[in-house]
Amino acid sequence: MAKKSPLVKGGVAATLGLALAATAFVAPANAEALNTGEVIQPTEGTTQINLIGFNDFHGRITQVDAFAANVLQVQDTFGADNSLIIGNGDQVGASEFESSVAGDQPSKDALVALGVDSFTAGNHEFDKGQEDALAIRDTFGTLLAANVIKADGTPLLDAYSTYEVAGHTVAVVGAVTQSTVSGVSPDGIQGLTFTDPVASVNEYAAQLSDGDESNGEADIIIASYHEGGPTSGTYDDNASNELFAQMANETSTEVDAIYEAHTHQTYNYETNIDGKIRQVVQAGQYAENVGQIVLDVDADGNVVSSSSSVIPTYNADGTPRVDATTLSADSQATYAEVVGIQDAAVAEAEVLGAEQIGVVEEDITRAKTYDATGAVTVQDNRAQESTLGSVVADSMMLWAQGVGTDALDADLSIMNPGGLRADIAGDGVLTYKDAQTVLPFVNNLSVVSITGAELKNVLEQQWQLDANGAVPGRPYLQLGISSNVDYSYTGSTSDDPLTTQGTHITSVYVDGAPLVDDQVYKVVMPSFLAAGGDNFFALNNNEGVYDTGSVDLDAFVQYVESLPDTLLEPEQTRNGFQIDGYFGEDGAAPSIEAGAEQTITVTDVDLHSLDLVANTTVEVLLDGNVIGEGTVNGSTLAGETTTADVTFTVPADTAAGDYTIQVVAQPSGSTVNLPLTVTATEETPAPTTTPEPTETPAPTTPATETPAPTQSESQSQEPQLVTEQEHYTTAESADGVNYVGVNFTPNQPVSVSIKFGDGESQSVEDVMADADGVISGSLTYQTVDQTTGAVLEDNLPWPAGTYTIVATQGELSATVTFTVGDETGAATDGTSTDGTSTVPAADNNGSGDQLATTGANETAMFAGIAAGVIALALGGTLMLLRRRNTDA
Repeated sequence: MAKKSPLVKGGVAATLGLALAATAFVAPANAEALNTGEVIQPTEGTTQINLIGFNDFHGRITQVDAFAANVLQVQDTFGADNSLIIGNGDQVGASEFESSVAGDQPSKDALVALGVDSFTAGNHEFDKGQEDALAIRDTFGTLLAANVIKADGTPLLDAYSTYEVAGHTVAVVGAVTQSTVSGVSPDGIQGLTFTDPVASVNEYAAQLSDGDESNGEADIIIASYHEGGPTSGTYDDNASNELFAQMANETSTEVDAIYEAHTHQTYNYETNIDGKIRQVVQAGQYAENVGQIVLDVDADGNVVSSSSSVIPTYNADGTPRVDATTLSADSQATYAEVVGIQDAAVAEAEVLGAEQIGVVEEDITRAKTYDATGAVTVQDNRAQESTLGSVVADSMMLWAQGVGTDALDADLSIMNPGGLRADIAGDGVLTYKDAQTVLPFVNNLSVVSITGAELKNVLEQQWQLDANGAVPGRPYLQLGISSNVDYSYTGSTSDDPLTTQGTHITSVYVDGAPLVDDQVYKVVMPSFLAAGGDNFFALNNNEGVYDTGSVDLDAFVQYVESLPDTLLEPEQTRNGFQIDGYFGEDGAAPSIEAGAEQTITVTDVDLHSLDLVANTTVEVLLDGNVIGEGTVNGSTLAGETTTADVTFTVPADTAAGDYTIQVVAQPSGSTVNLPLTVTATEETPAPTTTPEPTETPAPTTPATETPAPTQSESQSQEPQLVTEQEHYTTAESADGVNYVGVNFTPNQPVSVSIKFGDGESQSVEDVMADADGVISGSLTYQTVDQTTGAVLEDNLPWPAGTYTIVATQGELSATVTFTVGDETGAATDGTSTDGTSTVPAADNNGSGDQLATTGANETAMFAGIAAGVIALALGGTLMLLRRRNTDA
């Protein structure tokens, strides 16, 4: 283990060989470093500093034996005096039961015994507030956070620590993610400011390299960020993330290596920033890896070369990679001390955790992300509803209602998804350990009194914005909500968030009654949320907060023990559906005439937990009667979004007034209530009778004859199709060819195709006829890459020629023909003498010089952009009113 030193330079240095000094290492900018998963070996005759980093350990005390062997083997390779062990944050918090049941003391003791030199603060070091962070610092001996500033302008914790390694002074400068303010209880960090981590690291890097011995100096500077990139993929994948790019590109070139953390990803990159070559490493999570960086240093303390590797703790079969008996004698003694701490913690936890508190026969889990085969790719999808979130929320509310005091007479409850840290397996037995593993933070429960208007704002804030109005790394957070609440929303969630809060939630019901804006509701939640955590700032606009004095874990245990036969079952219904096509643009519920139809689109009707109930139909009910039904398309377990189009009819005999309808997904029974105003059917006035002339009798028609329909009457019964113009100049055609059709079967799809002059036909799109049987659209000419399907160019002039649009709906069909050519209306290019088009196919492109990419298909065309509004006048006359899409 490296020894801590005063802030002075060391006096011993090795000499580099001439060849190394003369050939500086050069690598491509931002190339990925070689990562074989093997320990980097020393280079003879070269002074090297061996850095051993890890991150997001999260109290994994049951893994610490294999992890310690991994760390010690990497240290043995270069020797303790040439090595530095660096923890990059979240050493504790969200921990295993065996650690958390003892306040994470076993994990703290094990890491100290292992010989970790430098600890950076993570957000979880602030889980219990700043006083606890200071206590953790005292246990570790150091806890770094250059960017956590007190009200007096000074850092709460150490900004950096220095160490003597291989005869050189090495400084580690630490900084924690700025998102800490939304990830811990605001009450616990009151008075603290979390500043820009990169700016803070750069400030101290400058100080440590300015030549002024009085403010600290170091030969080598390491940045330890508890912040990181969002993926374990390539450098370019991460470089598109603003936070990662800032750390990689803007960290001072005085910094010689960068460790990252927080996002639990695994990567090591080699970057070249203004000629500065350095390694950027994050080592995953939960003791699974160590991140090794080796720095080659010249006699003046300059880093002339570097390399990195991320080394797994376990083999592919799950066995520890390192046999502890192969370690050096000193390392074996350290290992034995760590294992002794582990064994004691596990033994104590076995006694405390073995107590059975209930029975569970089905899995109750967090939301998952699935791939196309139905396999789980993400174990904790915080952007979706889950059986576990609902069960925990229900436990808080029903516990509070069962206490029997007015202060705890809760109306509903909410649970933050990040507070759920494990699933419950349906193996028959639910133990105290199982419950604590799910709820490791042991948050106090609060009852927040809040108006309906602000409660709606809380639901809006699931679409996340931080205190600065920026979209955070998790743009949508799905609250767990007690099962007596349902709501509807419009727009997207995590896949394409709309960042304007206040536009999503369209209805909220509590116990089947609509939310009342000025009514005060009592909402049970963890103290973390009650203080506005996770960017749910509307909770601060409350009418009062009552601390129950109990914690979420105790409430959950008491709830389970109160159940019949202590049987805990998954809550398989969703609280919220996305419903489009129902509410107006102003959010108002519709008024529908008795006997009229309404079509809505219902999206995402399934939970996303294991063993979810996959819904197949969506019903609409009024007064308990089904008035409409639609089929669910898509499969949650295939990674798709489920959706259903439902047309319902208000019964003609429904009296005018205000109603509540239910949208129900079956077979889960998930239900969302919607307000509805029914208006009376407008009576059709009786036809007036014209008196017969007194002088000249009107001619009569024999009863056996039927009057022949007029031309307009007969035409009005058949589908008709028109274009805005019969002829387009080539310049006009670039704006698109607008078409409209009438007399199709309402609310049914119509297939639209284009026929060229040479007889070739190409399918364009399917459009839906509206309630009046009308279709409309606009056709534009494009070039499309045949390999990727990407549109290369849009709104191109059409080749001169004759074209026919064909609209088909079952046995119904309509056509319209138009031409493209010069100003006179003649087809000047691409037509034969008989007027047929000779528009070439893609493999014989007569105007190939217009194609930007080889392999483009010029006849793949027609973005279907809505373009027309029509009116059908008396007598069957068809009229087209033009409305162009200005951004087509």
